Amino acid sequence: MKINKDSVWYRWYVVTLLLFVFILSYFDRFILSLVVDPIKESMGLSDFQIGLLLGPAFSIFHVAVSIPLGLLADRWNRKWLLIAGIVIWCMMTTMTGFAMSFIPLLIFRLGLGLGEAVVSPCSVSIISDYFKRDDRARAISLYMAGPYLGAGLAFLVGGIMFSMLEEIGHVDLFGHSFAPWQMMFLVVGAPGILFALLMLTVKEPPKTDTISVSVEDQSKISAIRYMLDRWKGYSVLFIGSTCNFAMATLAFWNVPLFSRVWGWDVLTTGAVTGIFYFTAGPIGTAIALWTSKRFGKDSDLGGIYTLILGLCITVPMSALYPVMPTAELAIVGMFFAFIGKSAATAGGPAALQMITPGEIRSRSVAIFNTVITVVGPLLGPPLIGAATDWSGDPASLGIVLCGFVICVGLPTLVVMIFGFKHYRQLVREMASLTAESNNRVTEVAALVPRAVTS
Repeated sequence: MKINKDSVWYRWYVVTLLLFVFILSYFDRFILSLVVDPIKESMGLSDFQIGLLLGPAFSIFHVAVSIPLGLLADRWNRKWLLIAGIVIWCMMTTMTGFAMSFIPLLIFRLGLGLGEAVVSPCSVSIISDYFKRDDRARAISLYMAGPYLGAGLAFLVGGIMFSMLEEIGHVDLFGHSFAPWQMMFLVVGAPGILFALLMLTVKEPPKTDTISVSVEDQSKISAIRYMLDRWKGYSVLFIGSTCNFAMATLAFWNVPLFSRVWGWDVLTTGAVTGIFYFTAGPIGTAIALWTSKRFGKDSDLGGIYTLILGLCITVPMSALYPVMPTAELAIVGMFFAFIGKSAATAGGPAALQMITPGEIRSRSVAIFNTVITVVGPLLGPPLIGAATDWSGDPASLGIVLCGFVICVGLPTLVVMIFGFKHYRQLVREMASLTAESNNRVTEVAALVPRAVTS
């Protein structure tokens, strides 16, 4: 039976497949946080070195190659670029299981960042071209549930998996004895091949919402220059999303936090965190879908409203839960923090697409990811680890996390509130430019039959 690639169900099939790819990428990214203490004990690492592995080791290549890969995605086939990225990051995940010291771990985490750098730029761009402006925010909001479902699987399934591997003990493979934490990486890297094959069913869509008529004009548009010329509106979006990404890095420290402060084991913390990703995460996504529909139908402002609402929930809750007097109160605060982060995560990319021309979509997402990654996982985890080392008390991790949230979150909320008008102005400008471009295309198309007839 021939597949109708223009049908509604096929478009949502593409969104769902890209969602599963996104889930897998975050599963592989977060699995390291479950085995922090076993790796520390096995290799004699400090919290600062662990912070480097959780943040910069992944993010350096992610930052370095995101923009060039985004440029390539705007000019090349995004499907094939995404397939290549899946193969690379899954191979790096598997190779992490062979690491015997800090340097190989660092290198393989760099490779993971390299492979995953193509995921969001290609996926968000493809989804945007499959949906009209009225439905685009909803489709992207559903796709952006990936980080929370992927991280939830990492904590929930990963915690159970690690507990089972610990019971088995060391496993002899390929003439080498693998510790339980090493076996984790060998197992979770395998599913990537299946998703790479499923990506072959995706058709590369034509670009939409372009503001230029000819291909030559499209290739001349500079994404960086376009954003810098409109920096007030873009900075509001970037600062808000950067703050939310910074809040998300707190999850990297959940296992050490609950272990050091309240005495929980890896299985318990992993199960609770994973359950929260699967419950609070979808609740946040549902809020994002509702907000996008409620405020985006006539004004195209659904994405930015979703981002602001999510930050208003996650900032205070993220500051409170690490310093709660009991673990029970901490998990209540963490639950609401997860809801806010999930909603804000969906809002950022959706808001970006409403002010960005189709010619530079992949590059805009790459630049967006680069900026938010600098303050989030690149600076957050090592600063938190260094501050904890400096305090001399591992149990001070909760106070350090609270201080980090306050320093990043409160100024961000002020910027979002007072800078909203600049983003709204860009939305109006984009709608006007798109309408003008569509009129020019219609006029050119109307002239062609006349020229042929004459």
